[in-house]
Formats: sequence, C-alpha cells, structure tokens
Amino acid sequence: MSFDPSAVTVKEAVKQLSGLSDSELSEVYDAELDGKGRKSLLDEITAKRDALREDAAPAAVAAPKRVLIRRPARPGAAAATYVKIVK
Repeated sequence: MSFDPSAVTVKEAVKQLSGLSDSELSEVYDAELDGKGRKSLLDEITAKRDALREDAAPAAVAAPKRVLIRRPARPGAAAATYVKIVK
C-alpha cells in the first residue's frame, strides 16, 4: 500500500491521494474503511477514483435522433409516414 491513511490527518491524506492509481486508491479506501472510517476521506477517495475511471472510459458517441415526419395525403391517397435520421 502507498500509505496508511489512519496515520495522518484527512487534509494530509488528501494531499497524498494525487498521483495514485485506481488500484492504489482502492487499497487506501479499504485501509481507511477498516481503520478510522472517516466519511470525508472516503468521499474524497471515491471522487478521485471516479475521476480516474471517467478519464479512462471511452467517450460515448451520441446516437442519431429519429424524427417522425407525416406528410399530408393528397386527395384519394394514403398519408405517408417517414422517419428522418438527424445527426
């Protein structure tokens, strides 16, 4: 483990979180949970892990929107319905 969070204050522990990997943050989280269990530090570790995971995840591509278009019918003809794909 990179450091023992129960040996330092929350403020000092938060400073030491920067630069840790996801697995190291998980180890520190588990150590804090088993130790003092300070909610403020646990929340800070969770936020850092979430930020790391968000950066590592591929960007989502927006799906094209589908718009339903109804054309008025000419006299004696059926109404036509189209689906237009908009990017």
